[in-house]
Amino acid sequence: MNELIDAREKWWSEHPIILRNAVLPTKSILEFVGAVMAGARTARYANAAWADPQTGKSSCLDAIDAHIGQTFPNSGVMRYEAVADERSAEGRLLEAIILELGLGKASHSLAGKRDQLNRALLALAGPDMRLFLLFDEAQEVGINELSWLKAVVNKLVSRGVKVATVLMGQRELLEKAELVKRLGRSDLHVRYFKRITEFRRCSDLEGFNVICEAMDEKSEFPEGSGYTYTQLLFPQAFANKFRFQRHSKMLWTKLTGSLGETDLKRGLGMDTIAAYLAYLCELHRVLDSPEMQLQDKLVARAAREAFK
Repeated sequence: MNELIDAREKWWSEHPIILRNAVLPTKSILEFVGAVMAGARTARYANAAWADPQTGKSSCLDAIDAHIGQTFPNSGVMRYEAVADERSAEGRLLEAIILELGLGKASHSLAGKRDQLNRALLALAGPDMRLFLLFDEAQEVGINELSWLKAVVNKLVSRGVKVATVLMGQRELLEKAELVKRLGRSDLHVRYFKRITEFRRCSDLEGFNVICEAMDEKSEFPEGSGYTYTQLLFPQAFANKFRFQRHSKMLWTKLTGSLGETDLKRGLGMDTIAAYLAYLCELHRVLDSPEMQLQDKLVARAAREAFK
């Protein structure tokens, strides 16, 4: 126990909950990650999802990345954040991805860039010959860029690589899907937008309980320590069976008590939930003990602060 208490003091300010950058699985994350992991077992797969800002898109990509390491440890991952470019050209896209992969200077010729990227992705696919292409801000990917991406994927599949593509974007991704359809590009629509779902905010107790469960049981910090988030934050209370899950109903009620029906139906963004959890832990920091109980006044204060 003393070792764990010392670790708590050492790592408190770096803890993902305190820094508000923890990858906590909401229901949407769990459902989407499950779909991607199942689809990735096929030769070629694509899935798209959209969400409003602060919903947790980046956390979802982080979760996918983590699950890839667990489910397909011998595969490769390329993660790319798209940027709008009115001068879009195939060479510019290939060069941007080459730089993202850390491959050094791109070839001068278009053919050279194609060959350089294909060789790099083939190597990245690893011994499992499986590759995940994760695109953030995918609404910024142009129609021509989708065509070039399709060609890259086709080349990889022809060489025996299993490729799963994930397009994660904002609401404008729906408009991109409609534009692809209007332009008669059924090949691109079927390839990338056959599956497109809304990535929802946390809007009910069930969803919040999933987050609490992750803190208590399905998390780890520092990496390789075996300590869950809750265990490191409150080691003495945790040893005496304190779990956020057991208080999730009260915590959710306090957090949402001031919201109207419309706001509650819309749900809470991960930035609000992350702030709430951070304040909860900071305010209870000095109270860690075998008898620790969450204090109503401190919980109410954390809820108020989370919306500021």
